[in-house]
Amino acid sequence: MISSLGRLVAVLATALTAVAALTACGKVATDDSVEEQIKSQLGTDSSDCPTDLKGEQGQSIVCKATKGDEAFDVKVTVTSVSGDTINFSIERVGGPATATTAPAATAVAPTVAGKSVAQSVLTQLAADGKQVDQVSCPDLPATVGASERCTLKAGADTYGVTVTVTGVQGTDVKFDIQVDQTPTTAPSR
Repeated sequence: MISSLGRLVAVLATALTAVAALTACGKVATDDSVEEQIKSQLGTDSSDCPTDLKGEQGQSIVCKATKGDEAFDVKVTVTSVSGDTINFSIERVGGPATATTAPAATAVAPTVAGKSVAQSVLTQLAADGKQVDQVSCPDLPATVGASERCTLKAGADTYGVTVTVTGVQGTDVKFDIQVDQTPTTAPSR
């Protein structure tokens, strides 16, 4: 007779992939996309934003930029959010005055909260008859091809799980779940 942990290992070893759907949470304009818009709008040589720009009207961040030998701050403020687009203004602050820039827009780069990813993985594996005690995952970018590693605990064993986004339709994010065939930690005997 195979123990339930043994059955879990056998089932996980033969599982190829599972597909799950989630609702993306937290619309943001990534720091990279904001930095590119700053370079494009202000003609800067470089720009560096401290964080992503939260997709809520009125939210703002201050980024650093350079043009030639001159360094200055740039304030980026969300002016509106329409569907999957965050509209924001880019304004140079401090230093010599420059021409006002037109509002910029960038597509939303939503993420799926790690807790939601973990719950979806747990639910999908349980629906497939697998005994899983706990799953923990980082936030997952809702971009096709994005991939994150999660941790799955079953009894005393810990397995790695790769979650890869396979499709994004609005706020519906589909991804593959691939459980490692062997545990990363095994019980001491």
